[in-house]
Amino acid sequence: MNGKNPIARPDYLAFLLLLASVIWFDREMISTNLVPFFRDLGPMFYPMRFSLAESFKAGELPLWDRHMGMGFPLLANFQSGVFYPPNLIYLILPFFTAVRSLFLLHYLIAATGCYLLIRQWKYPPYLAILGSLLFTLGGTVVSLSNLLNHFQTAVWLPWVIYMGERAIRTASWKSFVGLTVALLVQFLAGSPELYAMSMGLLLVDGLTIKAVEGNLPHQKTLLILVAANVLTVGLAMVQILPTVELFQESRGSVSVPYSIASLWSLRPMSLFNIFFPYGEVDPSLVSGTRLFFSSDIPFLVSHYMGAISLFGLYLSFYYCSVKEKSLLFGILGLSIILALGDHTPVYPFLYRLVPFFSVFRYPEKFFFLTHAVLVFVTLRGLNGLLREDHPPPRGSMFVTCSLFLLLPLLYLFINLETSFFTRLIVSATQSSLAFPAGGKSASGFLFYLERQMFLVMGILLLLVLWKKGKLRSVLFQPLIVALVFLDLSSANRSYRYLLDPSFVFHGEKTISSRDPEPHRIFFYPGTSSLHPSEYVTYEGQSFAELNFLSYKKLVPYTDIFHGFDYMQVLDPLRTWPYVVFLYVADQLPPAALFRLLGTLNVKYVIGPNSLPPGNISLVRHIPEFPAWLYRINDEVPRAYVVTKATAETDAVTVLKRLSSPDFEPLREVILERSFLIPTHGDSRSQPEIVHYSNQSVTLKASLNGAGFLVLANFFYPGWRVYVDGMEKEVLRANLFFRAVSLPTGEHLVEFRYQPLSFTIGLAISLITFVGTLLGFLFYHYRYSRSSGEIR
Repeated sequence: MNGKNPIARPDYLAFLLLLASVIWFDREMISTNLVPFFRDLGPMFYPMRFSLAESFKAGELPLWDRHMGMGFPLLANFQSGVFYPPNLIYLILPFFTAVRSLFLLHYLIAATGCYLLIRQWKYPPYLAILGSLLFTLGGTVVSLSNLLNHFQTAVWLPWVIYMGERAIRTASWKSFVGLTVALLVQFLAGSPELYAMSMGLLLVDGLTIKAVEGNLPHQKTLLILVAANVLTVGLAMVQILPTVELFQESRGSVSVPYSIASLWSLRPMSLFNIFFPYGEVDPSLVSGTRLFFSSDIPFLVSHYMGAISLFGLYLSFYYCSVKEKSLLFGILGLSIILALGDHTPVYPFLYRLVPFFSVFRYPEKFFFLTHAVLVFVTLRGLNGLLREDHPPPRGSMFVTCSLFLLLPLLYLFINLETSFFTRLIVSATQSSLAFPAGGKSASGFLFYLERQMFLVMGILLLLVLWKKGKLRSVLFQPLIVALVFLDLSSANRSYRYLLDPSFVFHGEKTISSRDPEPHRIFFYPGTSSLHPSEYVTYEGQSFAELNFLSYKKLVPYTDIFHGFDYMQVLDPLRTWPYVVFLYVADQLPPAALFRLLGTLNVKYVIGPNSLPPGNISLVRHIPEFPAWLYRINDEVPRAYVVTKATAETDAVTVLKRLSSPDFEPLREVILERSFLIPTHGDSRSQPEIVHYSNQSVTLKASLNGAGFLVLANFFYPGWRVYVDGMEKEVLRANLFFRAVSLPTGEHLVEFRYQPLSFTIGLAISLITFVGTLLGFLFYHYRYSRSSGEIR
């Protein structure tokens, strides 16, 4: 391929083949309307995307969502992907049709980008297809599909490197803008961690271009990459500044505790999974997965890269130079050490000394680097062997055959010495997990061992016949590609955990319909913590039943599909008042907790078990879920007027006062600072909500004496209040809420969400965009005048 990378006829055929492969891989989603449901998809990502879709269809920018956690800045949550261009599909398609379309689109983005990149490396089309399948259908990318922000970011890596190499080689304005667009889209996909890893790979790749081609100074490469990232940051300021504001208002301003940061460290035994499936999807289990050597489901459910990667990794030792091997295996080793997290002394050391690691969570994410580099290493080794002008090194084929013929011997040994193998696995995993000879784990493991044995022998036979000239290219190339596709597809396709989403909108729920007056629901998990990050499951539930029941019980945030409001927050960047609430509420006796919830506009409490006595009444019990629905007897309305105010700055003290039986929430409010108003006895008024949307609330209030109008919605920077058209100060009330002082008389009060962070960010993004556009037009005009062509 020349510098302009024209797409030839074989490439068009390859794109059609990749399209067919992705469609076949996702055929259940296309033909039977199934969608993935695993981990955070059901309770967090789908509700968040639904809120996004509803805002788009209402013609408004989703700055705020009133259903999440007493109100939450949806745009500021990086995972929401408000400005991620593919999410515009929610504007035109029904929700779950859009979800299916987006999954299919992102697999295609990964496959086509990877193909173009590998062809840019001068690899033949069939190897480019093979590499695309390894990257796209490999266990890491498929496993990330249950974390939409990571999945969406991961698939853009090949495009980023493809555009980066073009920008570094040509140094043209056009290619530089192309790189910036790729970086911007990947950044807005919602995973800063994977974006940073992609930048690291792009930097290494860019610096190695000089080593290969010898005519590109390092300074030029660094300048292009730095400039592209600066431009990307400028264009993304409309997303970055609101996110920074949320970070400052959350526990994110404090280092993540090491116990949380090191969760989901890669287990050493999982490295075996790169070349061998070490588990299988079992829908009869509540986790949906049966692992052979462990009972704990890892962050990435599969790392499997196919049997072909074993050959590629081995062959790379023959065909890579010493410098190349040092670089590639150095990156592999470093990424694996970081992914191992708590299993090595390196990660704790970096956590203490490097600021970045103090906010980074889940070390297994670093395996994304391992996955990407392993794809390249596999291709490098295979290309060395399969090139007709490269004779195999002396003895390499003999050693290759000898090594891979050991697999049948291992199979026979395990069949004959199962007890010894079991003890070996238990010792290696340091687990007491049983591996009985007749159990499902043992039978599953032996099945996959047989499968891998036949795969390895088949690939070995193809390679030997090809290298000996006994198999023509027209037969060898489609056979090796088909074998890799069938291997990856059969091993990883089930890890999407597909279900029919009809239960989301249909079927009986714990609460059948919303009340006319707005109020909130609180899910009481019945565990040591009131935060519903892990709700109670029951023995005997299947994976499908767990997801069905989470929507029937209205577990946060599943209520968003039905317009209910929840008090709790699932977002990792929990605002600091909510963090304080969890600390206090977990220590309160039930009666005090229910009083506290009542002051926070919580009307209903849902639990998987019956609740202790307090100021609550049982509304219904649904044993088949099971679920208990209680009503708090004295909850405050969404908006009310009080005439008495006290000041308190300590958040813990505020919450304890709110939970006290002496506190009267409809007569008194606790403000963050002293604020005196003239009082006229015990004057009261019940305000009327005239208009209520995500980003504005309009009320009418008639007071016979001065007082405070309290709106039981979350206090957050950017909310403004206008009384009879005049802006007044928004007061923090009862730690969570907004309040405004009102004089005697009738008033029209409007709360509007107008965040300064968004306004400034939008201005910076627009200025950057206009500057980039003018620069592009200038160079277009300049080169059109000087040379008659556009660089």
